[in-house]
Amino acid sequence: MKIKNSVSFNVDHSKLKRGIYLSKIDTFNGVKTITFDLRMRVPYKEEVISNMELHTFEHCFATAVRDVTEDMDNVQISYFGPMGCQTGYYLVVNTDIDDSQYYNVFCNLLEKACNYVLGMTEVPAKNELQCGNCYSLGTVDDAKKSARDMLVLVDEMKQQKDFHKYHFVD
Repeated sequence: MKIKNSVSFNVDHSKLKRGIYLSKIDTFNGVKTITFDLRMRVPYKEEVISNMELHTFEHCFATAVRDVTEDMDNVQISYFGPMGCQTGYYLVVNTDIDDSQYYNVFCNLLEKACNYVLGMTEVPAKNELQCGNCYSLGTVDDAKKSARDMLVLVDEMKQQKDFHKYHFVD
């Protein structure tokens, strides 16, 4: 049975691999909202991402991806955060770019954001005023490890010249 309007619950998680998936595209008043599934672990086959790693990379990458899109007129970051299952992250982007440009634009965007994280010297907002649980954050080196792991997925995406494709539950 498919659950209406919930792409992730209709994906066959037993067939998911590490990779970057274009999960969903919604359109409202000419603006597309694109949800990317940045799958860093294979469900049920690899250990989930620790809370510390999830939280630290969230702070760093969310900052990086917003900073690298600041001068882009046609791309705005709506959300970046961890999946509840702790196997990856969602990146939600608002854009009006043509469908044929998704791959190139977002491949470059992810690469730039990861490289931005690699250049960081501290974890952004690692304090009690800006974070609800700053004590669960790790070091910038923890985020850099995640950025390097994501760059491997970006390189794989470049080699296959496309996003990974989901297998859906029947």
